[in-house]
Amino acid sequence: MMMIRRAEKELNADELISRRDDTSLQGMAATAAAVRDAEEEEDVTMKAVLSQLIDAAVSAFN
Repeated sequence: MMMIRRAEKELNADELISRRDDTSLQGMAATAAAVRDAEEEEDVTMKAVLSQLIDAAVSAFN
């Protein structure tokens, strides 16, 4: 009986560790997605500013 309880405790511990690892991976995936979204927004902002600078430079030379 004692061996069975010990094995059950070990299985429960392994399950908890597995869940914690899954949660950690989900957090990392969410962070990566947020970074990717932020980079895309920065690209749009840079393109808009660059477009304005080009327009300003063109109008300065005309």
